[in-house]
Amino acid sequence: MTAGRRCRESGMNTEVKVAMKTVKKLKAALYVLAAGLGVLAVSANAEEVYKWVDSNGVTHYGDEQRVASQNGASKVDVKAPKVGTVDTVYVPQRETIRPSNATSNNNIKVTIVSPANGQEIRANDGVVTVSSSINPMPSGNYSTKVFIDGSLFGSANNSPSVRLEGVPRGEHMITTKVQVQGGKIFTSNSVKVTVLRVSVH
Repeated sequence: MTAGRRCRESGMNTEVKVAMKTVKKLKAALYVLAAGLGVLAVSANAEEVYKWVDSNGVTHYGDEQRVASQNGASKVDVKAPKVGTVDTVYVPQRETIRPSNATSNNNIKVTIVSPANGQEIRANDGVVTVSSSINPMPSGNYSTKVFIDGSLFGSANNSPSVRLEGVPRGEHMITTKVQVQGGKIFTSNSVKVTVLRVSVH
């Protein structure tokens, strides 16, 4: 094979490769054009939707202008769908953070509000209810414990009031203690009361 022939064949191969690349580019351009025409077609069709109500009160929709004109239809604005986009609205929720017990359950003041100091209590059945003021209220669960003359006599969970049963007659010193999460204990003032009970012989 002569050198001239090899050069001619090499040139022809180069032209073939260039032609093939050009064909591929044209095909890609045609695909894009077809997709665009499809969207335009949807848009065009979407603009030609009509709505009318017949004599029986039934609502109709159609895309034929002739029928729409005969029935006095009104044009419906139909928006074409967006291609390749998604409309979303996301509103992040604010996280609720509970205060730490290490800071919120400090400096709690406990005060006995009932019975009053020096009060005489008529309790023939031995039932006495002790109510306390807790300020501020503890964060989380807490326990209210009532002591009579230094001994634990009753308790309640998550309540400032405690119902005591079997309280003996006579003078007593009542104290309330509130225990919060984390183990801290807050002690109230002490009140002196006299429990009156009828003796049965």
